[in-house]
Amino acid sequence: MADYASLAQALTSLLGLAHPPIAIATASAVPEGVPLFKGISPSSCSFWVSAEKEVFAVPDLDHMNCPVGAMVMGFNLTAQAQAALNGGLELMCSVGYIKPEEAQHIPSLEKKAPVVIYGPLAGFPVSPQIVLLWIQPSQAMLLREATREAEWKSDIASTVFGRPACAALAVASNTGSVALSFGCSGMRTFTGVEPSLMLAALPGPLLASLEESLTKAFQANCSMQSFYDKQKTYFPFQKKGSG
Repeated sequence: MADYASLAQALTSLLGLAHPPIAIATASAVPEGVPLFKGISPSSCSFWVSAEKEVFAVPDLDHMNCPVGAMVMGFNLTAQAQAALNGGLELMCSVGYIKPEEAQHIPSLEKKAPVVIYGPLAGFPVSPQIVLLWIQPSQAMLLREATREAEWKSDIASTVFGRPACAALAVASNTGSVALSFGCSGMRTFTGVEPSLMLAALPGPLLASLEESLTKAFQANCSMQSFYDKQKTYFPFQKKGSG
């Protein structure tokens, strides 16, 4: 298994993260030694906050208070959750939050299982399916450079989304690419994340080579920063008077 502690440290130090990276994995059963979540959660994204501090498992039924999140996680909705989902989508459409035709395109995890494992990446007990970061725009740029998704290509496809923020998890897992979300109002309400931060979802297959590529991208940016600093010193911005 990969050294997730080393990767978590690299992500935190090189990107300058204020929050520790967290990992998510689906499972057919609760792994031995992993405690089961006991309590109530208003949303799937609420678990992300607790996952910064400890590893725990959450069965599908404990995600049902947020039917959109449960749908994105690929769970089979209970009758009550399905009714709540239908009502929620009707509300979103009626107030102009989404268009009716958008609902069918909201992605969900293709790798489905009845249990989700949450926890800090540094001590995650299984191979992560997704890693989540709270990042600023400058940190997002460095991350995308490390994963070569900032390169100019003939076909430019956006992987930056808005609502629901949790859909970024499905996009990352299903496509194998980093997905970014500006963060919906629900995510910000339930997680309390700082307004300056956005969400980054990293697919598990990228993790093996990420530390090395992130280090190279960081070093390249340090070199460019030195160049820009000298340029600013040599040519300080001045506006000449008109007379």
